[in-house]
Amino acid sequence: MKIQELIQQFIERIQTSSHLSPLLPEERVYIRFECENENIIFALSKNGTEKKEEADERRLLTIRGSAEAIHALVTGELKLQQQMRLKELSVAGSFRHMLLLESIFHLGKPYLSFN
Repeated sequence: MKIQELIQQFIERIQTSSHLSPLLPEERVYIRFECENENIIFALSKNGTEKKEEADERRLLTIRGSAEAIHALVTGELKLQQQMRLKELSVAGSFRHMLLLESIFHLGKPYLSFN
């Protein structure tokens, strides 16, 4: 699956998960994923989560890594800081925004149901 499709699924999960809305910031926080030849930006706020073409550099968190590492992050296989320690991902931006995103990834990961 392409990174763009994964990010789109993640955005949809955030929008449909009511338990995440208290975590979302009032002002937009921009998240940029950079991997190989893909560059994806989305804005995250209480007013909605959407894909963007440009970002406010003051409120931008950039995550760089391989497609496999970003896939593991977005699907909840590995945590953001865990991958940073393993040097699979690098993050540039505010520590506060990084912690916020770590929480959203963890609480928004897809869960399997065992019926």
